[in-house]
Amino acid sequence: MTRRRLLAAGALAAWAMWRGRPAVARGARVLVVGAGLSGLYAARLFEQFGFEAIVVEARERVGGRVLTLDAIEGRPEAGGNLIGANYGRLLAVAAQSGVEMRSADAVETLPTAYLIDGEPASARSWRDSTSNPLPDGLKTVTPDRLGAFLLRDHPVRNAADWCNGTLAHLDVAARNFFLGRGLDAVAIALLGANNGYGNTLAETSLLSLYRTVAGIERAIAFGRPTLEAVAGNQRVPEAMAAELARPVVAGDPVIVLERGADGVAAACRSGRRLEADAAIVTIPLPALRQIEFRPTLPRVQREAIDSIRYLKLTQAHLVADRADWTASGLPGSLWSNAPFGRLFVRRPPGSDTYNITVWINGDSCDRYDALPDREAGTRILEDLFDAYPDARDRLRLRALVRWHLDPWSRGSWAVWAPGQIGRHFAALHEPAGPIHFAGEHTAYAYSGMEGAMESAERAVLEVLRTLS
Repeated sequence: MTRRRLLAAGALAAWAMWRGRPAVARGARVLVVGAGLSGLYAARLFEQFGFEAIVVEARERVGGRVLTLDAIEGRPEAGGNLIGANYGRLLAVAAQSGVEMRSADAVETLPTAYLIDGEPASARSWRDSTSNPLPDGLKTVTPDRLGAFLLRDHPVRNAADWCNGTLAHLDVAARNFFLGRGLDAVAIALLGANNGYGNTLAETSLLSLYRTVAGIERAIAFGRPTLEAVAGNQRVPEAMAAELARPVVAGDPVIVLERGADGVAAACRSGRRLEADAAIVTIPLPALRQIEFRPTLPRVQREAIDSIRYLKLTQAHLVADRADWTASGLPGSLWSNAPFGRLFVRRPPGSDTYNITVWINGDSCDRYDALPDREAGTRILEDLFDAYPDARDRLRLRALVRWHLDPWSRGSWAVWAPGQIGRHFAALHEPAGPIHFAGEHTAYAYSGMEGAMESAERAVLEVLRTLS
């Protein structure tokens, strides 16, 4: 982790020394659109180089898709759940800002059981379950491990192999790959029930799944536990925002970005006008689609921005005390092909409260999307109680989070459909004059939180080149 941080800092420092940092002498100002991890990290780096950074955010809070539900016992995470041991940038910032970390193993997470076609199973009994549709050679592989098992012999050797064109022939539908591995339609439906990297397997690029598996392997290779912030992962972006010289302009979305010979001008919904020498736009693509660019972006870039979709994700956050949980009949954490998808059950240290997160991915969210929050939460509970009647009246719904219905994200993270990596990835981070682009959807080596911060470093270097 220290080596990665030193390499990143060294790259930026070497560039500044080589160029003599003339931009600092001019008092350059940079506009950062979005106060998620990418935007805040970019602003932090700019200030370290003596630039003035203006961060503007559509939401009333910072953090973007990192969200800790502080009002709920146990402070469950609604976004940005876990921090990999290889998340060097994020961990370095947390350490510098005094955000305390702990191993995720310090919080008791109940082991996973299975409910397939209404039949319960354990990891041990799955092989002989009547609901196991897998061919003989795969009977012992549990549903939550099946995808990674079939993708284990992947060709991604270096972090950027997935997007440099050498593996373009694998940018095809994942569903067809799994059909070729002996799975029938029933088994593929089971595999796709909780696919976190596409809304259906037919709409998921095989190459994007290889990228994911390779990233997980790199994290495991560190031999260290997954981490989380003791007081909630949202403390990391909050700390970064608090340390900026200029407060984040929150609750005022940018609606127009105009570029010219003298830099960039942004018009916000409130009527506020912000001017800068350059800009970095870090917001998710669905939010980016709501900004008018003057002049318009190149056709290839506009097509990329308009084409990429995000994962549908619904979370219902429930709580139960020890007595109610014990009597609920629920087996613990759960992987199912029922409408409610998965359950993640955790009990914080020294607490008698159980946090239960219902996690529904992809097109499975459609069942609830037409309903307002209250009715959708009730329906999710009813689906759960149909499977586990003893849980009725023992679980309390505390929050419903539907990222794909949030106007500033429209999903949890970018997902790649077949053919889109080769067709669109490069265009997503191509600068448009003084306007540069970052965010997890533009990251090379990482995805998720570390990908957001990696992308910020690239965009900051681009701005240094143009303003120096």
